[in-house]
Amino acid sequence: MDLFEELRTVAVRQNQEGDFPDWLLSDVLAIADDPGKHGESLPLVETLIAQIRDYDPFAGTGCFDTSVGIEQIRATIRRLRP
Repeated sequence: MDLFEELRTVAVRQNQEGDFPDWLLSDVLAIADDPGKHGESLPLVETLIAQIRDYDPFAGTGCFDTSVGIEQIRATIRRLRP
C-alpha cells in the first residue's frame, strides 16, 4: 500500500470508528486522491497519517497529552495545499 492509500485507509477508519469529523475527512480524501499533486510532499503526508492515527477530539485537555487535535491536522493540510 502506498502512502496515499494508507492516508485514505487511516482517515476513513478514524471517521468510522472514532470521532474524526466528516468535514475534515473530505479535505484529507482530496489529498489522498491526488498523489500527483502531493507526490513531492511525502514527509508531510507521513506526518498527516501519524496525526490522524493519534487524533483525539479532546486533545490537549490533560497534562502530558500526546494526542493530536483538529488544529494540528488542519495546519498540516494547509501546508500540503499550494
